[in-house]
Amino acid sequence: MKNKVVELLKWLPSEGEDIEIDWPKVHKSIGVDHTNWLITQPKEKCQLVLLRNDMYCQLAAEFYDDAALINYHLMWAK
Repeated sequence: MKNKVVELLKWLPSEGEDIEIDWPKVHKSIGVDHTNWLITQPKEKCQLVLLRNDMYCQLAAEFYDDAALINYHLMWAK
């Protein structure tokens, strides 16, 4: 399986900003249960990643296992 990335939150960073995840904003956006589920998954199945390019920062879930991705979509479909 190729890695599958699911975007959770995207924001414009301030100039010169150290990248810090605003966990209260994440919890408000996707929910505490959703966040906790992602954090407790085995790292060989999925993990949270922080991506940054010139325009924005992005918190995403990166999946390495088909079954974990299917389970994710069944539990947290929007």
